[in-house]
Amino acid sequence: MNYLVKKLILIKLGGSLITDKTKINVARHEVIENLVKQVKEIIENSKDLSLIIATGAGGFGHPVAKKYENNLEEGLPFIKKAVKEINQIVVDSLNSEGIKSVSIEPSKIAEYENGKIVSLLDCSIVKLLENNIVPVFHADLVNDKKLGISILSMDRFMVDMAIDLKNSGHAVEKVIFCGTTDGVLDNNGKTIDKINRENYLKIKSYFYDNKEVDTSGGMKSKVEECLKLIDEKIPCVIINGQKINELTGRTLIVQE
Repeated sequence: MNYLVKKLILIKLGGSLITDKTKINVARHEVIENLVKQVKEIIENSKDLSLIIATGAGGFGHPVAKKYENNLEEGLPFIKKAVKEINQIVVDSLNSEGIKSVSIEPSKIAEYENGKIVSLLDCSIVKLLENNIVPVFHADLVNDKKLGISILSMDRFMVDMAIDLKNSGHAVEKVIFCGTTDGVLDNNGKTIDKINRENYLKIKSYFYDNKEVDTSGGMKSKVEECLKLIDEKIPCVIINGQKINELTGRTLIVQE
């Protein structure tokens, strides 16, 4: 495999950020436009960086996935249609700002077992990046070797991809999860500065059941995936993507 010269940053745009999860199929266009303008600024001012983006399912995919949770095979075409729709809105917005981007189905570029990537099928991602094209993955259903047709956690997907790319020799700079809160909050609503293996047992008590429909695990699952990145010495951060310049600032900081 050819190694990328540029450093890699992976960015997950959470479903609760780019959609209104309390409604069906309502995109938050102003938020998406703000994020896209920041991505443009990052690309224009950081010639040594390449970006990989993923979009969550939000109010597009989660309600349909919930409806068919006991028969995902039957719901597969409807779920895929929903997650592709919100993804395409983001891709169209990126392209309208002059950022060459393409939508990619995770189910077509990797093999999965027990909910995680076991092998990438080709190096098309690297080829896109070498041609300055941003791959934009969407939430997906995959044919898992152990689980059959199953919901792919995009948080886990981004973590697995970051680790796989690093192990393949690519310079993975960091992974950024964009949500609607200032990171992980404690019981008093204050942001926890750092989370690691040592303090996670205490922090677990801060998680609560989300009232919104979410079939992929919520914040608890996200943090547990981030701990895997820490084990691999890949910096990661959870940010509030609603803030005007938060993504730009967090991307351009080399170390967290």
